[in-house]
Amino acid sequence: MKKSWMLQDVVLLGLIAFLFGGIFMIAGYLYAALAAFLTPFGLSPFANEILFGMWTMAAPVAGILIPKKGSSTLGELLAALAEMLYGSYFGPAVLISGLVQGLGTEFGFFITKYQRFDKVALFYAAIGTTVFSFIYEYFRMYTAYGFGMVIALFCVRFISVLFFGVVLVSAIMKLYHKVQQLNVNAK
Repeated sequence: MKKSWMLQDVVLLGLIAFLFGGIFMIAGYLYAALAAFLTPFGLSPFANEILFGMWTMAAPVAGILIPKKGSSTLGELLAALAEMLYGSYFGPAVLISGLVQGLGTEFGFFITKYQRFDKVALFYAAIGTTVFSFIYEYFRMYTAYGFGMVIALFCVRFISVLFFGVVLVSAIMKLYHKVQQLNVNAK
């Protein structure tokens, strides 16, 4: 792992932010529809948790593609900035969420001492993202809920982050490496 940032790293980080900012916008619309659907059943808080992992994907993608300290945090924060600039109805609050989520993902790579950029690091990142973000959002949104509801919300969030941040990101990286290999073989 090279410690210094190169221009191609910065450009790639910008592309990740631009792409995932758009994905985060789509997730916002999906969230609104899912929350509306779940409201009559008294389950609207689960809309956020079901889709939560989608909002955290920029960090693990950035961490794997740009294996440098801070890339996960910057990737998620810049994607949140892109989402805000695209016109997210969550407004500037997405910046704080992006920072917290990015730091949670960064924790996964930190635990492995930035030596692993694989499913193990992604699993630790999913734990960090879930814990960091849930603590932050608990005090913003969930203090009125009972213990059982809080545990259920936490578990759904963790499953979502595992799916989007480990399973889906691993599949994306596998596809990315296949395309890279095709390019190398074509030359």
